[in-house]
Amino acid sequence: MKFDIEFAQSIKEIREKSLGDRSHTRKVVHWVEDHRLRSGPGKAIVFILPTRGCSWALSKSGGCSICGYIYDNPKESDFDTMLETFKIKLQESIKESDIYSVKLFTSGSFLDFSEVPQDIQKRILEETSQYEEVKEIVLESRPEYVTEKALDTIAESTDISKVEVAIGLESADNDILMKSINKGFFWEDFEKAMLRITEAGARVKAYLLFKPPFVSEFNSIQDILQSVSKLNEIGVETISINAISIHRGTYLSHLFEKKHYRTPWLWSLLHLCNEIKSTYPHLRLICDVVAAGTQRGAHNCGDCDSKIIDALKKFTMSQSLEDISGDFECSCKIEWKSYLFEEKVTLG
Repeated sequence: MKFDIEFAQSIKEIREKSLGDRSHTRKVVHWVEDHRLRSGPGKAIVFILPTRGCSWALSKSGGCSICGYIYDNPKESDFDTMLETFKIKLQESIKESDIYSVKLFTSGSFLDFSEVPQDIQKRILEETSQYEEVKEIVLESRPEYVTEKALDTIAESTDISKVEVAIGLESADNDILMKSINKGFFWEDFEKAMLRITEAGARVKAYLLFKPPFVSEFNSIQDILQSVSKLNEIGVETISINAISIHRGTYLSHLFEKKHYRTPWLWSLLHLCNEIKSTYPHLRLICDVVAAGTQRGAHNCGDCDSKIIDALKKFTMSQSLEDISGDFECSCKIEWKSYLFEEKVTLG
């Protein structure tokens, strides 16, 4: 059993109360942003495709304790309109002077045929592959959808060496995956999926979640470092550290509203990026902080937040330690250290 029945039931009850408030929008959301490609700085064209959403979130398990993306998905997709809009927006976004990563997100799993049918996957990938300026294509998927059939579909539709499959591993600790996140898979499932992906000629990006529920800030720092070590051992070259942000209609939002949870410190993210990049300089380390500087996202005292957020953005683009190893000082840094020390002593 890869999930705790009682925990999953609690998540499901909260989920069901909020599913009635789904936006039902079928609009293709997209934007262009600065991005660090494997080859260096460039642009990313980000698409949020309006599929029915994550099958795990819609399952009897209730999905992950921290994720509310399902509420932005429609109950049913209009794939014809979606494809036409995608083609127009992609063409409008590409400039000959730039190189691009195209990110194909669905708030679920792009490789899940029940969410994105095989022929739709093919048509999207074929359209994307027409542009020479597109050097990378990023797809998100849970491990169970990384099948031989799915990988064959990619290879038939585009140059698979350009493809990066991003998996929300969150942690390499199976207890955290089951008892804190209700992820529904284990580290071993991620390993198997990665092997299939790399053997097919594509690459893997791993998302790691900083400070999931029931894990202290101190312990989450240790967990991230241990997870990065395991990912490095098996050859993952791109890791994204995702600090918790509070999504509505989730188990975590329930804890947050009862004041049983504090979102992470930006100091912790600065520390983690320094530690990881110093130890593994070859890794492409991403740290884009959602809702940064707000109470529902990673934050410090408010006075120093913007300085650290800017530094993390610069580091993500440059991959240079110089951008995050400067003299960052604020009175709240002492408070952060005391916070970690108190957790360490209490838990010890």
